[in-house]
Amino acid sequence: MTSAKNKALHYLSRFSRTEKQVADYLSRKGFSTEDITATISYLCEHNFLNDQTFAENFIESKIRRADGPRKIKHLLFQKGIYGSLADRLLAERYPPELQKERVKILIQKRKTGDRNALLRFLASRGFPQYVMIQAFEELKL
Repeated sequence: MTSAKNKALHYLSRFSRTEKQVADYLSRKGFSTEDITATISYLCEHNFLNDQTFAENFIESKIRRADGPRKIKHLLFQKGIYGSLADRLLAERYPPELQKERVKILIQKRKTGDRNALLRFLASRGFPQYVMIQAFEELKL
């Protein structure tokens, strides 16, 4: 386990990661399932790994980038943050009012004459349709 632990600590030294990311990394490096499980347990016990903290920080960074909740949830899923944790954190940290403000900012930055092009752009950023429509109504577009 020592070398698995060292590899995992080195992997975590540059960026915060999820349990899944560390487990996948150790698996790619050829460590056994037992070593991976023991290493993950050690890292969690010593607060080197915490999926909730990772998800909170990740969501905050994506909100600052004006990504929508659907895109953020998809990215969290790819990183190993599933279901209720992702849903709960998104509901707490990214309420519809904040989503609407982010959409308005994006609309104003990217003002083109084509409403459909804006809707497609906002949808690609992961915003729900009802938020986009409310923002358009408030901006009178």
